[in-house]
Amino acid sequence: MKTGIALLALTLSSCASLSEERRPLEWSSLGTGCYDRGLSEVLFWPDRSLEIGLTDIRIGRLPDTGQGPGMLAHFRRRLDGPFGQSTAPPELFLAVGDWKRTCAVLIQHSACPAAQEVYAHLASQSIPIGFAFDDPTAFTVMHGTIHALSVTDGQGNQTDWSFVGLDHPLQDAVARSLDKLESCAAPAMVAFQQLAEK
Repeated sequence: MKTGIALLALTLSSCASLSEERRPLEWSSLGTGCYDRGLSEVLFWPDRSLEIGLTDIRIGRLPDTGQGPGMLAHFRRRLDGPFGQSTAPPELFLAVGDWKRTCAVLIQHSACPAAQEVYAHLASQSIPIGFAFDDPTAFTVMHGTIHALSVTDGQGNQTDWSFVGLDHPLQDAVARSLDKLESCAAPAMVAFQQLAEK
């Protein structure tokens, strides 16, 4: 009987530690620092790992394994009052990472010169539902760079989009936007490179 109880306790403790390891990060609460979790967590499962506020936009790009770090940008508008009013100045969360670890910087939206232009450009985009409908292919890309976008509109509806492939018009908009934000994400890139060298 004692052996059975010991085995049950061991099994339960291993389940608890496994669930703790797989528990998603609360990405919406992250600030400046480095974390032992990959960008893939928030790009592949945005509904489980990130709360996106009203008129927030989050974009990301993650290359295939071994192809260098990816980047994520989350425009946190801070419109979380009871009637969607601003509760604090807008913030920009920028993260650089791979499939295993991430370094980030959280800054005021106004501290990044390109932020206003990039946000306005992204807010004007539309997702073409019928992309490649006239020329479909059964070929599925198994390896490649993932581009992702998540947004919550002004009435609280969240949309999550991701793409691995070629020539999608939104893919280009995401990539160009991240390129324009790279200088603002430089401290996160430096921290990530130092972490990788250890």
